[in-house]
Amino acid sequence: MIVLDRLTKRYGPTVAVDQLSLTVPTGSICALVGASGCGKSTTLRLINRLIEPDGGRVLIEGTDAASLPPVALRRRIGYVIQSIGLFPHWSIARNISTVPELLGWTPARIAARVDELLDLVGLDPALYRHRRPHQLSGGQQQRVGVARALAADPDLLLMDEPFGALDPVTRDGLQGALIDIQARTGKTVVIVTHDIDEAIRLASRIAVLDGGRLIQQGTPRELLAHPANSFVEAFVGGPRRGLRLLQVTPVGERTDYTVDHGDAREPIAADAMLDAALAQMVAGGIDRLPVLDRAAGRRGTLSLADVVTS
Repeated sequence: MIVLDRLTKRYGPTVAVDQLSLTVPTGSICALVGASGCGKSTTLRLINRLIEPDGGRVLIEGTDAASLPPVALRRRIGYVIQSIGLFPHWSIARNISTVPELLGWTPARIAARVDELLDLVGLDPALYRHRRPHQLSGGQQQRVGVARALAADPDLLLMDEPFGALDPVTRDGLQGALIDIQARTGKTVVIVTHDIDEAIRLASRIAVLDGGRLIQQGTPRELLAHPANSFVEAFVGGPRRGLRLLQVTPVGERTDYTVDHGDAREPIAADAMLDAALAQMVAGGIDRLPVLDRAAGRRGTLSLADVVTS
């Protein structure tokens, strides 16, 4: 979906993005992470040409973004920001329909799309389509922001710290909603976040930036298991890296399928993660769990020793 080819952006003597090359596969969620000022948000704005690069290229589905009219390009890309940016004097329905109206959709098509998207983001259309933004909570407004970004059915969704200003409970709910929306729509998503736990939960690929340069990219598990250097190791958790690794390691990989003690307790699924298994053991004061691999039609046992073995 996206190829960044030696992308560079300078502000005077400061190089905000430095020869950045990165590929984002179609249908994936890619998280850009790093410390403040590392070039994450600048990279996002370069993708949709809110700013122009000083070098390099952005290819979207094989087409150089510089060859496309900026407005037409942006209408093909959904964009969600932390401050949401809803028009306060417009209804929720009109906020969502902004781009479809610009594209000349019929009123009936727009109304159907608004209701479809409100359902998608977990807001009852009958209750919310006619409300104003100030009548919604921060989390509900952020859901509307996601719906607006998806209104014209773009293949690409850019999200710049979309959940950073929300409380932990609301943020957790919206992260789950994003995972569900992406699974149901197959959108390609590039999300900027400073929260490594958010990146691990949401992304199939993570790119770690520092000083405008790409330091390492890979799956969450690859970064946690094999950080490229001390900077990446510290960023993905340092001493907590092992605990985070449990979040991305399936139970089935540590299960002994030659041992089934016939435990009558409800088994944990083989595709659950080890952190869930560990939590279940601690809560139950036990040191082993029955495991069910439905796909392979087999049962086994996971011990506490299996969980903590590297």
